[in-house]
Amino acid sequence: MLISFAWLKQYIDLPDSTTPEEVADRLKSATVEVEKIIRAGANLEGIVVGKVVSAEKHPNADKLKVCQVDVGGGMVQIVCGGSNVKAGMLCAVAKLGAMVKWHGEGEPIEMKEAEIRGVKSFGMICASTEIGLGEMFPLKSEKEILDLTVVIPVKTGIQDTGERLDSRFRGNDKAVGRPLAEALGLNDAVLEVDNKSLSNRPDLWGHYGIAREVAVLFKKDLKKYVVAEIKENNDVKIKVKVEDKKLCSRYMAVAMSGVAVGPSPEWLQQKISAIGLRPINNIVDITNFVMNDVGEPMHAFDAARIGNSKSETLNSKTINIKVRRAKDDEEFKTLDEVNHKLDSSMLVIANDEKAVALAGVMGGEESGISDVTTDIVFEAANFDASSIRKTSTKLGLRTDSSARFEKALDPNLCALALAKAVELTLQICPTAKVASKVVDEKSFKLYQGPIEIAYDFFDQKIGQVIERKEIVAILTRLGFEIKEKKNSLLVKIPSWRATKDIGIDEDLVEEVARIYGYDKIVAVAPLIPTAPASANDLRALEHQIRAIASMELGYNEVYNYSFISAQQIKNFGTDVNKFIELNNPLASDRPYLRRNLLPGLLANVASNIENFPEVKLFEIGKTFKNNESGPRVREQSDELLPRQDTGVALVFAGRKEKSPYWQARRAWETIAQTLGLKWSLAPVDKVQNWEHPGRLALLAVNGKTIGVVTEVNPAIASNFGIDVRVGALTINLSALSELGATAKTKYTPLSKFPEVTRDLAFVVKKSVSHAEIMDALSSVDPLLTKVELFDVYEGATIGDEFKSMAYRLSFVHPERTLKSDEVDGVMAKVMSVIKKLGGEMRG
Repeated sequence: MLISFAWLKQYIDLPDSTTPEEVADRLKSATVEVEKIIRAGANLEGIVVGKVVSAEKHPNADKLKVCQVDVGGGMVQIVCGGSNVKAGMLCAVAKLGAMVKWHGEGEPIEMKEAEIRGVKSFGMICASTEIGLGEMFPLKSEKEILDLTVVIPVKTGIQDTGERLDSRFRGNDKAVGRPLAEALGLNDAVLEVDNKSLSNRPDLWGHYGIAREVAVLFKKDLKKYVVAEIKENNDVKIKVKVEDKKLCSRYMAVAMSGVAVGPSPEWLQQKISAIGLRPINNIVDITNFVMNDVGEPMHAFDAARIGNSKSETLNSKTINIKVRRAKDDEEFKTLDEVNHKLDSSMLVIANDEKAVALAGVMGGEESGISDVTTDIVFEAANFDASSIRKTSTKLGLRTDSSARFEKALDPNLCALALAKAVELTLQICPTAKVASKVVDEKSFKLYQGPIEIAYDFFDQKIGQVIERKEIVAILTRLGFEIKEKKNSLLVKIPSWRATKDIGIDEDLVEEVARIYGYDKIVAVAPLIPTAPASANDLRALEHQIRAIASMELGYNEVYNYSFISAQQIKNFGTDVNKFIELNNPLASDRPYLRRNLLPGLLANVASNIENFPEVKLFEIGKTFKNNESGPRVREQSDELLPRQDTGVALVFAGRKEKSPYWQARRAWETIAQTLGLKWSLAPVDKVQNWEHPGRLALLAVNGKTIGVVTEVNPAIASNFGIDVRVGALTINLSALSELGATAKTKYTPLSKFPEVTRDLAFVVKKSVSHAEIMDALSSVDPLLTKVELFDVYEGATIGDEFKSMAYRLSFVHPERTLKSDEVDGVMAKVMSVIKKLGGEMRG
């Protein structure tokens, strides 16, 4: 929304020293967002009104004239090629140093002294396009200069009505030398207010509302909005029937006759032009002025055409107006000549035959004001905010009127706006007169309190004590009626703040705080106890697993959707009936929730293995199982959701890797060692279709199975388009977290003394697991600090029931260098442990 600073000052006695920037800053700090300040005449600096005293033919050019121009401080000589330049005319003169666009094109250039065909020129007599006024003063011909003394063509927006006489400068030599911006009334500053910041303030959608706010901020008196009472007549009778009083809480109308439609007077055109509106004609301009003055949208109908669409004059003494819902599929053409198909949720203004306006949005083409209109009906109404918003959105038709009605306007504005429109019409059209009584159909009630609020409540909410008299003064200046009690206030809400704006105690606190000044309120940290959030063991475990997989093992993390397709389920060798199907899937081809993370990872492997020699991926995410119960839907509900465990899956695939199972196994052992887990292998009861029956191990912690390490069945891998062997590890992190698994690693300094290593190989039965061996060796002696498996061999030379295991043992003393006999003593203990496990040393 655009607010004219000059217009604003008509309602407040601001000192001349008060700048638009100061007003904008105050508004930004307390009320609305002012995006920028536009100065209409900013590009007219150095351009003044001049008078051509003489215009003689140039001695060396047929189409040029040498002019002597009075610019207020003396005569200047200017060479001019304007086709209409002549002695006695008032013109726009760009003095030396001014910026102009040569022939209205390109970038502005600085005006300098020049010599044209042997004659010196000290400035420029400008065309309107050369100083940015082409729209205000359209050119008749290419070489025409701006003539400020004669007729100026005006576009009325109805049809070409010819020309009108502009008397601002005609015969008025007092204008000579004045800055052109000042002479044309273009020295105004316009504040651009962000509409979003006005959403909760319907009272600010007009200059008077903003003026009320500025008056409070600057502690100045607001001038009373004075308007003449409408003197009614009985020449015409208006009958209004409001069929839906919820959608239209007030409808006012009055008829006027003897109206002469034509261009508006200069002051009116300047006012509405300053805020970005194009002057149309005096009646339409009046409605636009009133809307931007008090914030109430107005509409004017051609009285003859609203009463009877076949008539061009008001030949009926009765005008029937209905405010009704539109009929489904009712067609309506708006003023912008666009046809719309309406429905019964929309409100229209209609006569006995058809709709003539789309209520609160736009008038109809057939009932609009034209250049032959002599009788009009002014409408001022109040419509339901949500209804107007829905209508505007459905039709894609947003107007200045709909933007205001959407905010829930004060119904009392209707009477003020109607009276102002009538007053201006009588002022601008001397032949006009009121032809009817004012019709006022109303059914509204505003909640205006009073609200009782304790003084202490302000202190508690603002966090600072504000003097009682200051609180009362602020609310009073804002228009609230105050009755003081001992420790509280009774506050009556003004009508312009009573429509979905002020309604509770906190609203009053906000009013006091913003006017008092947020910058005056000392920022103090709240005195409330704070405590860290309760520990989330599962989340901590996720972070640890992520760090191990990515930083220690070098796997890349991926994020797949939790939704999979029926084809993916089939490719994975599982039954689609075991999966949860969504009623409203995000993608129609992926309607199922995953039970395992591997299908998505296998698809990732398939899309990457062709481009990389080795693919190492992992994902952490939820899986969903409908055959197991999970959390409650709500705390107070007995309904349970499906089980939703969080898991991690790692996959390894490489063109040159022949045993990816061991890569997956190494990943598990690293995770288990980092987390300090004591684990074992659980017996395999059933092999899943996607698991390799010969390269498979179930992982158990504290006797509970929490994961699987395996090689993916080659047939399943082939279903996903993978032609290499894939190792896989899946861990149920939810189950692992419930067992209290977290990293228990303690960091100790590296020993300053050398490490001694010995290699040990022995034959043991296949039934003895690596985990059992590691568990037995870990407690042999404190000097044994590390045990690493580096080789496993199975073959006919050692028997079908046996395997050869080779370990590297590391020994170190934290305080001194080890002696050979000390290491031998520990090795003897190790061999004793191996023998207890049934192992036999290899030579």
